[in-house]
Amino acid sequence: MKNEFSINFGKRIKYFRNIARLSQEQLAEKMGLSTNTISYIESGKNNISFAKLPKLCKILNIEPYQLFIFDNDKPDADRMQETVKILESMSDKQLGITYKLILNLANLRPEDVHGPIK
Repeated sequence: MKNEFSINFGKRIKYFRNIARLSQEQLAEKMGLSTNTISYIESGKNNISFAKLPKLCKILNIEPYQLFIFDNDKPDADRMQETVKILESMSDKQLGITYKLILNLANLRPEDVHGPIK
């Protein structure tokens, strides 16, 4: 039976799975579960056993508490850590585009960040 907590918890697992660049199939294989089980967990239809949490967290390279912080109450430190993971997984081209986007969002020019261009 779905409840709000299970749905939010499943979304967090999916979120971190995507950051780790794993498919449901890959995560299922690493966890020793079926792909359907991962799908049901991520959609909030099933729950993961407490005994499997350490293995899940190791695979996703996260701390267990991060699964319990839902988007509406995510600390800035978590957002920064997740952003760094995403950036580390990008190609040079994607990083260049992202850098320009961030500068535009912050209304900055490269020289504002790096000093005068010589």
